[in-house]
Amino acid sequence: MSFLPSSLDKECDRAARILKSFTGVSGTPTSAGKGKAKIPTTVIANAKGLAIFTGFRAGMWLSGAGGSGIVVARLPDGTWSPPSGFTVRSGGMGIVFGVDVYDCVCVLNTPAAVEAYTRPRLAIGSEVTAAAGPLNAKMDAVSDVKPVWTYTKSRGIWGGVTLDGTAISVRPDANAEFYGEPKISIERILRGDVPAAAPAAAAGKTKVVMWPAGAKKLTEVLKASEGKVADVSVMGALGDEPTAGDLGVVPDS
Repeated sequence: MSFLPSSLDKECDRAARILKSFTGVSGTPTSAGKGKAKIPTTVIANAKGLAIFTGFRAGMWLSGAGGSGIVVARLPDGTWSPPSGFTVRSGGMGIVFGVDVYDCVCVLNTPAAVEAYTRPRLAIGSEVTAAAGPLNAKMDAVSDVKPVWTYTKSRGIWGGVTLDGTAISVRPDANAEFYGEPKISIERILRGDVPAAAPAAAAGKTKVVMWPAGAKKLTEVLKASEGKVADVSVMGALGDEPTAGDLGVVPDS
């Protein structure tokens, strides 16, 4: 098994499964936020952007981390932008012994928080303020909305898990491969100024634009997670299998 970054479509597939596991959605508005859901539907519906990733931490006294994921932004029409890929790196010192594999959803609550993810490198905690997000049961008591709310899930062995000091770096090569454009910028992606997917083979004289499988899954989970109707067949294909953060194991690349 490997926790190295994979293709952007595979990252989208992984992100879709992570978000589904955190929201408990199945594709209909009435399903959003039920069961063991951790992120309230209203949090996703009001978000300006989302960053979703799986990370891996290991160490003994000196700690280090790695991982990868995707970020999407809210467009002016209320839909979501295409995804942009990033890697995760961090290191630290402390009384640390063991390993930890975790899933994370960062809810970006302000335009500035989204803009921060367009930088080549971003440090969570120092460049953008992050705090643990509210759970379903605590949503009514929320009065202080931070620029970034974080939700993490892990069953690995770890002490003092925190995202402070975690560095997010853009993956220009993965973006270029996915969109078929060598120098595509993350700003254009998050503004929605690029095709959602590369054109498929021409059908007669008409080119049919289709989402790759993983990206399509992410699109539908995003809809369901904010209380909208999603494609139930796509949602059903995701199933309810545990994610890496549930198992405490390093995911396949």
